[in-house]
Amino acid sequence: MKETTNFKYEEWNEQVAKYGIFAFYSENAETSGHLHSQVELDIVESGEVEFMVDGRNLTIGAGGGVLICPHTIHSMQYTAPGSVSTFIFGTDFLLDFMSFFESTKTPFVILDKERCPAFAQAQIPFLLEFSHNYNIGKTVVKGLLSVLLSGMMPAYSGGEFEEREDRLSSYQVCRKLLAYVDENITQDLSLKSIAKALNIVPCYVSSVFSKNFNMTLNHYIGTKRIAMAKTMLISTLKPMSEIAYECGFSSVRSFNRRFKELEGMPPTQYRESFMNPAKSTPKPDEGSKD
Repeated sequence: MKETTNFKYEEWNEQVAKYGIFAFYSENAETSGHLHSQVELDIVESGEVEFMVDGRNLTIGAGGGVLICPHTIHSMQYTAPGSVSTFIFGTDFLLDFMSFFESTKTPFVILDKERCPAFAQAQIPFLLEFSHNYNIGKTVVKGLLSVLLSGMMPAYSGGEFEEREDRLSSYQVCRKLLAYVDENITQDLSLKSIAKALNIVPCYVSSVFSKNFNMTLNHYIGTKRIAMAKTMLISTLKPMSEIAYECGFSSVRSFNRRFKELEGMPPTQYRESFMNPAKSTPKPDEGSKD
């Protein structure tokens, strides 16, 4: 598997906001190079998978896995037919590990079934069951993940993490840039302010982002802010003005304009569609009672 500089940026904000963690099970589903601002844990249930994570090939068989920190480019393909359970969650889902997740020096940790202690491995069947059925509560899932990660981390202590010092590469610049935008999404994110904060020439910031993501930095920031606004629209009753300012927009007018550009409807209509789902997505079998 070859590393590529053409990767895409994905977001799981809406799915994660609904439960705190988003999990799914897939069979023989390969992915191309991508990254996101959430943590990803992949556990191989069967078969064998080759992961490309931060430029390194990792061949992982059944019972193993990999924990991928935010803004780390990764992809996977099967070398033997099988299945993988994937868990996506924010860096604040497990507060004890938050500083580790947000470190730019440790892009991933391998779940090695030969070295991971038995007490940690005992959590895996329950997590796999959750990815299939969502049959346990969020608090229990937190506990299962905390125990599993607690077992994974000591197994890789003593300098065996895949630590990478800052590299003068477009990918490393993008990773820092994306992390900075995430941390300051409600603040001034002009090209000048970002370049100053990262100590990078403004024109280089703009060009390297456009080259790797096939979109302008301003478009990405707007998309990120609208994703944040969508979560607030469906999970709170805050007024539009408050949501607009909390998401980093300078005015309600600019918020409304950008929202409609990206979503095809104004934010008030978007909120109403979730509060009154019957109006927007009627069920075909409704209204036919004997």
